[in-house]
Amino acid sequence: MKTSWFKIGSAFSLMLASTLTACGSGDMYDSGASEQDAIVDESDDSEDVELASLEQALHSCANPDGTNAVMAALAVAAGHELGRWRAGLDFEVYSAKIRLTSGTGSDGKPRGKSRCSGAVCPRTEALLSFQNDSATGVYVQGETSTSRVLVHPGALRSRMVAKLQEQINKDRDMKDGDTYQVPKTPHALTGAGITTLGGCGPHYKFNVKFDTTTTNPKPLPAQLKWSLSFADQQNGWVDFRDLGNNVVAIDPTDGLNDEDTTSSGSCTVACTKISATSVAEACCSCGGVNKKFKKATFNANTYLCQ
Repeated sequence: MKTSWFKIGSAFSLMLASTLTACGSGDMYDSGASEQDAIVDESDDSEDVELASLEQALHSCANPDGTNAVMAALAVAAGHELGRWRAGLDFEVYSAKIRLTSGTGSDGKPRGKSRCSGAVCPRTEALLSFQNDSATGVYVQGETSTSRVLVHPGALRSRMVAKLQEQINKDRDMKDGDTYQVPKTPHALTGAGITTLGGCGPHYKFNVKFDTTTTNPKPLPAQLKWSLSFADQQNGWVDFRDLGNNVVAIDPTDGLNDEDTTSSGSCTVACTKISATSVAEACCSCGGVNKKFKKATFNANTYLCQ
């Protein structure tokens, strides 16, 4: 992504001017505003376009050492296979890497791999295998759709360990109804398909269902942003969205989650693909170059576009 600092400066000036004007005319975010208040002239429309450009310019798809894309994909895999984002219960540090736990957690529910069928979580475990030094030749999308970057196992495991600890620390302050804290009430996630919402790749949607609680305030889907600290919720590849109606979405790159279907002609667009069914020798496109998938030697469900 190329960032236009001129555009950012222009949009920021407009945003500042708009804020100063609003301070003299009342609360610009007043939920009780009338329909008349919502009517804007052409200059306001122009301002909105500039602010939208600012938001787009500030959204980073930087992917140093490939870690941003892999960590966002891990969050998607956990959502599908573990049915929740409770990394402090479902992952642990072992031999300077993170791995899935097992058995029953402090919440009285199965944790880690015990939440998966047959105690096997193929998608999650495939992504965790990228931490191993044997995981060579793993490329993922770079900052643009036509670039690629090599995943560095050492950088990935170091960051995963640090972010899991950050999640554990964040979980100590769980509180329902606070959009700056992890929700305390347990939740369940179910996949709700893939959509295009901008960002760095396809957005994966999840239906959110919280356990019944008689306490107030109630947990909010928007709080799950902080349950993604283990994937770095400021990571541009996570791009958490609260879509309303108890649906949230996050945004990893093509290929790293089994549901991906993006293609260029007859070729799957992915430098690395995780798939429970064989895609060996199928056409793939990585960094704009067509090649074929080869099964990785370090994981049975990982295929490299070579």
